[in-house]
Formats: sequence, C-alpha cells, structure tokens
Amino acid sequence: MRHDSKNSFVFQVILFMNSFTAIDTALLSWFNHHYIPGSIPFLQFISAVTTYVSIAVVIMVFIFSFIRKQSLLRYYSLILAIVLIAVAVVSPVMKSLIYRERPFYTHQHIEKRSEGGESSFPSGHSMEAFALAVTLSLCFRRKSVTITAVTWALLVGYSRIALGVHYPSDVLAGMLIGGFLGWLILYIFKMA
Repeated sequence: MRHDSKNSFVFQVILFMNSFTAIDTALLSWFNHHYIPGSIPFLQFISAVTTYVSIAVVIMVFIFSFIRKQSLLRYYSLILAIVLIAVAVVSPVMKSLIYRERPFYTHQHIEKRSEGGESSFPSGHSMEAFALAVTLSLCFRRKSVTITAVTWALLVGYSRIALGVHYPSDVLAGMLIGGFLGWLILYIFKMA
C-alpha cells in the first residue's frame, strides 16, 4: 500500500512539473511573438544597459551625498554597491548549479533577439534590477523612487522574456532572489 502511494506522489509531482513547464513555455511563446510593433530595439536597449544603469544609480547616490552633504546618502551608495556585488556573485553561482538551457535552443519557434550566456536560470538581469529596486525602495521609502525603480525592474524582466532569452520562471526567480538579496543586505546593515 505504501509503495503505491509513493508512486502516486511521484506521478503527481511529474504531472505538476510537466504542466508548469507547458505553462512557462506557452507564456514565453506568447510574449516572444506578441509585442508592440517597433518595440524590439527599445527592449534590446533596456537589456543592454541594465548593469550600466545600476552602476550609474550607485554613482549618482554617492555624488548627491556630497552635493547635499548627507552621510546617510553615502551609506546608501555603499549598500547599493554591496547589493550589486552580491548579485554579481550569486547569479553566476546559481546559473552553474541549476543549469537550464536557453529557450531559443530548446524551442525552435522562439526568436532570439538578444544575447544570453549559457544557463537560463535564474535571470541575472532580473535579479540585478529587482535587487536594486528593493534596496532603493527600502532605503528612500518614497513612492516616486519605488514606482520608478520597480517599473524599471519590470521592464528589464519583460525585455528578457520578449527577446526570447529567458523563460518567465527564470525572470520570476530572478525577481524573488534579487528582491530577497536586497532585503537581506539591508537587514544585515540594520536598515530593513
């Protein structure tokens, strides 16, 4: 009796994973083929400048700390820099531990419109953008900062799916891991 229930559980898990993969692939396909006409160059630009924007934000906060003579802003810039370094370490480690082939290799109908490295999971771009968004939101606690940062992060995540280099689950994982990293570093520095 126990053996049958174990096989049933394994079967249910396999069924769930197959359903999840089918939904993930269907969403990817839809986003990859249903985009605003003419938006691909903009989405490619968003993907290409993600890290430059992240670094620019850290530098801007640092510069404003001197312009406004606020040591707290200098502290924020340090925290933001640590968050970006953490993402730069965690993302490749996770990609090497959890190898997932890029969707344009696995599915011939997916159009590759951007560059992507070896492993697809999790989305490093999304991890970086959401780590920065959560950190900025928790540091500054202003609606305008939160809306701007989260909108940027969502655009980055969307661009990676629409450009065919990540599954939606890669982006979702990047969002969650990045957001957690941002919160964790702030928690460690007693800011969250």
